[in-house]
Amino acid sequence: MYDAIVVGARCAGASTALLLARRGHRVLVVDRSSFPSDVISTHFLWPHGMSYLNRWGLLDQVTAVTPTHESVDVVNDGIRLTGSVPTELLREYFRDLHGDDSGVVRSFASVRRRVLDQILVEAAAKAGAEVRTNVTVRELIIEDGRVVGVRGRAAGGETFEDRARVVVGADGRNSFVARALDLPKYDERPRCTFAYWSYFSGFDLGPGQIHRRGRLACAVVPTNFEQNMVLVWGPSDWSREFRADVPGNFQKALDFVSPELGEVVRTRGTREERIYGTLDQSGFLRQLHGPGWVLVGDAESSKDQCTAIGMTHAFRDAELASAALDRWLTGDASVEEAMTAYEGRRRSQNAAAYYDYVCTLAEMRPYRHDELQLFVALRGNQQETDRFIATHADIAPVSEFFQASNLFLLNDAAKESSADHPVFENFAETSRSYQQNLFA
Repeated sequence: MYDAIVVGARCAGASTALLLARRGHRVLVVDRSSFPSDVISTHFLWPHGMSYLNRWGLLDQVTAVTPTHESVDVVNDGIRLTGSVPTELLREYFRDLHGDDSGVVRSFASVRRRVLDQILVEAAAKAGAEVRTNVTVRELIIEDGRVVGVRGRAAGGETFEDRARVVVGADGRNSFVARALDLPKYDERPRCTFAYWSYFSGFDLGPGQIHRRGRLACAVVPTNFEQNMVLVWGPSDWSREFRADVPGNFQKALDFVSPELGEVVRTRGTREERIYGTLDQSGFLRQLHGPGWVLVGDAESSKDQCTAIGMTHAFRDAELASAALDRWLTGDASVEEAMTAYEGRRRSQNAAAYYDYVCTLAEMRPYRHDELQLFVALRGNQQETDRFIATHADIAPVSEFFQASNLFLLNDAAKESSADHPVFENFAETSRSYQQNLFA
């Protein structure tokens, strides 16, 4: 009998297993993959994601092989904002969510999953968790309405059956655990983005850059193996036309969104791998927990990749869920009390507001005139620029930055500073052209 069986051994699952094992619980974590291996992912970590790794004593392993920076460039219709996340906002985030602010760092990084997931799996095993890879969970064992274990098959054909006090579903947006429990999705947001990316050597542009123009966006971020991840995305209703010529449209999108970046990739870049893609990134929520089970990461809340928050949120969920489960497993709280506390933090007003923020961005509509004025105003206000980046990354509450009084002050300052910016010269005509499908 295990205390916990964790289904899924990547960011959410390996982290949950690691933290439970460190608290002295008997943990089994299983995954159908072998490690090291890659998986579809933006593999970007915001500063609170890096801070979780530091809290767990794993950051040095990541930074030893991964470039890091303390700032990021966000460029909307040519309006460039460069900022970082203030330490105090990070400390407030951890105090509010976890009760302590230890391990805070301000760095950003893009970590390949073959690197990061291997570090997490090895750390979970070192902490005492039993790790099984190349196994497939085929059935949840349910007795008297409660999940009590799993049945599955190893790569060699051997079957297994194991039982636990709780089963953790950490197996992604297409979670087997959620499907086996017949959990419905709710608050679904079908409007989302398509995304294509690959890895290029031959240039170093420093900190990560995120560009947006009209209904398209691109990003370039330094990653492992002296390469850069280059990503383009747009509204899902344009994906069919994009797929007609992926390599050509990949470059066309870069040239449209950021001619400078497009030129660098075309003339200096060497593509080291094939172009990867994903089309269905619709958002949804699922029930968080029930008798004998709990979900973490994308299994319970999946959001579009446009803010690259998935891995950071997986770490957040792992720390919240493991703390709640530990209270129950050690007898400090009833299962109802522990899970209610977990749900309260995961389904908070701030979490709901950020989910709505991401889903709205994922519609990829062109920015309005007043929204662009806001970005222009931010150029002259580093404190508010940093707070905007922290809000975009779900470190500071969306409601605080976008409250009416704050926007009124910023937009009032923007009226003069936006007058000479090229994007406003013929805004109506430009906005109409941004609605046209570049790939049709």
